[in-house]
Amino acid sequence: MRATILNKSLDKHTSLIFGGDYEVVGPDPTLGQRLVSDLSADFVLIHYHHRHEFQGGSNKGLWGSVARGKNIPYEWQELDRTITAAKEHFSLVALYPIGWAHMIPEHLGETILDVEPEVVSDWVCKVVERYWKQVDIFPIFYEMNAFDLFFRATHGQPYGLVEKRHILECLVRSAEKVLAKSGEIALSKLTAGTFVELTQSSFYWMSEGKLLELPRGSALLHAPLSPPDLLAMARQFDQEMGKDRYLPFIKQLLHQMIFWNADDSGANNTVGDDLYRIHKAGFIHHPDTNPNGVVHKLFCGWDAQPQNTYEYLLARLLPSQRIPTCAELLEQNCSAFQGFLADPEIDEISKQAICGFVLDDIFKCSKQSGITSAIYPTEQALSTGYRYAGEPLTVSAIGEQYKLFIKQYKNSNTAWSKAHGSNHSTCTSACEAV
Repeated sequence: MRATILNKSLDKHTSLIFGGDYEVVGPDPTLGQRLVSDLSADFVLIHYHHRHEFQGGSNKGLWGSVARGKNIPYEWQELDRTITAAKEHFSLVALYPIGWAHMIPEHLGETILDVEPEVVSDWVCKVVERYWKQVDIFPIFYEMNAFDLFFRATHGQPYGLVEKRHILECLVRSAEKVLAKSGEIALSKLTAGTFVELTQSSFYWMSEGKLLELPRGSALLHAPLSPPDLLAMARQFDQEMGKDRYLPFIKQLLHQMIFWNADDSGANNTVGDDLYRIHKAGFIHHPDTNPNGVVHKLFCGWDAQPQNTYEYLLARLLPSQRIPTCAELLEQNCSAFQGFLADPEIDEISKQAICGFVLDDIFKCSKQSGITSAIYPTEQALSTGYRYAGEPLTVSAIGEQYKLFIKQYKNSNTAWSKAHGSNHSTCTSACEAV
């Protein structure tokens, strides 16, 4: 079985790094990057949504600035500019080849399930080939283990084996083609996608205006397309084929993992709880005690969306009940994250695997239910139906809290003692400071 190739781009960081999921909203594709950097953020995961191309709330504008239509040459200039600017502001840059709406150029309006894996993987390979020398991580999909949740909402049925196999084939063919076209270093930067942890949250507000009641239980452990499910499917398909094709590549695509906690305050679950849960489940690789663990590098964090929905709904249904704000819940999650790193019962190698903290939606337009991002632009709806985003930009209470967390952590000398085995267990004084 082929050995996992580790992403050496992450080794240049000898301390925890902080960043977030950054949406290109346009018409200026670099809008917000400087202000995100001013939060003391070290990296961004670039989501090329191009919100200003949206018309009537549709998704037809995704990748619209690269692909203007079938048989029209791709226009990369704007994305080139986005990546170049990000490299100037951040020490680590990630780019989703597909991302949130699961669409690719020339198939806008169709989800990945409607497009053959060969076509999907050709696009992923094309993006990686163009940018692998500039970009450090390529998460193929966004919140993979939430696919089933939204599929149920739109199709009235859960993900089945056919749908899951289609996604798995997209992942594996992408990895095979990137390896063949761009080599091992490029492959090492590819990861299956980002993941979300939901346990006992109540509601999620979709961009289409739908309100979903969320299932109970660990989405990170048990949802379709969760890491354990991907590994189980890969083993099953390899057994059916009688050869090792799927499992080595799925292990490769999970060796660096990015997830965020998206529970609302009613769930009483934080990213710290998530870290204990996945540590106990054996996600994290340890050469001696857990050689079968597939995750060598881990980013974890938090998403304000469900708390924003929870706060929005309960303010109307139970106005007398005090609900924590998104900024307050972010503070709780940051403290829980630090608590895990300071726990003497957690082995040092597992702590060394944790690379940093991710805030989903560090820069994003406002939602129907309110503000879910650290920074948001001013939007203008035109008579044509298009929406444009621009100055002035606003740092939300979420952003102020995140900035405080990062700066207090970075200002602590002990918090930065990651190298030479001391790692994050010495961050106790920083935890107490925050």
